[in-house]
Amino acid sequence: MSFSSTAKAEICRTPASGECCELSELAALIHTAGSISISGGVFTLRIDTENAAVARRAFGLLKNLYGIHAKTQMHTNQLKRNHIYSLTVESAASRMVAVDTRIIGEEGLGFGADTPLTGRRCCRIAFVRGAFLGGGSVTNPEKRYHLEIVCGQKEFADVLLNIIVELGVAAKSIVRAKNHVVYLKEGDSIVTLLTMMGAHTSVLSIENIRVLKSMRNSVNRKVNCETGNLSKTVNASLKQQESIAYISAHMGLDKLSAALLEVAEARITHPDATLEELTVLLGAVSKSGVNHKLRKLVSMAEHLKITRGE
Repeated sequence: MSFSSTAKAEICRTPASGECCELSELAALIHTAGSISISGGVFTLRIDTENAAVARRAFGLLKNLYGIHAKTQMHTNQLKRNHIYSLTVESAASRMVAVDTRIIGEEGLGFGADTPLTGRRCCRIAFVRGAFLGGGSVTNPEKRYHLEIVCGQKEFADVLLNIIVELGVAAKSIVRAKNHVVYLKEGDSIVTLLTMMGAHTSVLSIENIRVLKSMRNSVNRKVNCETGNLSKTVNASLKQQESIAYISAHMGLDKLSAALLEVAEARITHPDATLEELTVLLGAVSKSGVNHKLRKLVSMAEHLKITRGE
């Protein structure tokens, strides 16, 4: 089961606060996963979903609010090779449901702040929950942070986006393949919205993954830093050894001062030693003093090369 399916199944176990919230959730669910048709004077309302838990949730909402036992069936999508669960309502009550949920009506969607469907905070959260169950998905946080809700109508997408923003969650919308998509890309925003909808276990999974990612990034930074420092140390040591060998071959180490000779011999004897280790071996006062002498040896070798026309 995908992370998105798991989150939806968990959300479906979240009880609604009351009939007002149930209606708000049902309205958004129908707008994102429902359709209506009229044939032979029969008004039909249908909800399609790939998630069995969402199908049961929709069935329960219709039963609790209207006493309707929706006709249910399952068929296989040969293209995607998955199951589609369909709930169909053909009774006279189906028109009432469509009107109550603003699928049809002279007033349009009517999802403003002053309407019963989205007037209270609990109803707004239920509305977002229904929209996510009907048309939403959340990417596995191991890969990236992305939650989106696909909406068929621009008007509905605008209402949904405004509600999410009013709830204090950062979200945006785009048009994709004639659909209007409301999406979140920040981990904190996704965690906040999933928490509001009731996906607490899924949120814990995201937080665990975020901690592991943070630790992994921290370790990688330290390893990269240490690798970089080690590379610099090795390159510097090789350069110093080459310079000392050049001085020995073309001038002679006996021409060096006692202090430089001591450092040169220490570097040749301990080619892999760090600057700090050389300082300890030499019993020197500071690393800067040893480093200064090593740099002077390199400079002397470069000067010799110039003098010899190399």
